[in-house]
Amino acid sequence: MTTWQLKLTTFLWRLIFFACCNVFDAFILFQGLGLRLQTALIVLYRWVLYTPRSGDFLILIVFGFFWDAIYHLPFGFHSFLILATSIVLYTQKRYLQVSHQYMRWLVFLGVLILVNQVEYALHLLLGQQIVFSFMLALSMFITFSLYPFVFKFLQHYDR
Repeated sequence: MTTWQLKLTTFLWRLIFFACCNVFDAFILFQGLGLRLQTALIVLYRWVLYTPRSGDFLILIVFGFFWDAIYHLPFGFHSFLILATSIVLYTQKRYLQVSHQYMRWLVFLGVLILVNQVEYALHLLLGQQIVFSFMLALSMFITFSLYPFVFKFLQHYDR
């Protein structure tokens, strides 16, 4: 295979994988449980810090539009949030890349809390009432708990 075919294949596999994560998150959301899993955020964290590829920003922006459609938010709301998160992770890469598994998990917790706070601040700027609830805390806890499993799966997947 030529170089561009390998890059295209890698791009398509990453697109499909990220689409599956988003469909899984949306499926849980539409079950009416009130939970909002963010496995896609785990994937974003892993890809930007540990295995970046050239087409990842395009994938992330496209799926930001997907989340805008689901939540009925202005076009580009989640794309901006994902792009800003990616840029912050990319620019702070040398400080956030840690080799110890538990430290990686704690860094992810910080990123998860920061992203959720920025997202809810943006919701408030749009005039939406956001109330911190038990379901939001439970969603963040479940996402935090899923991190080691998704991260290990991605290590196997990226080989």
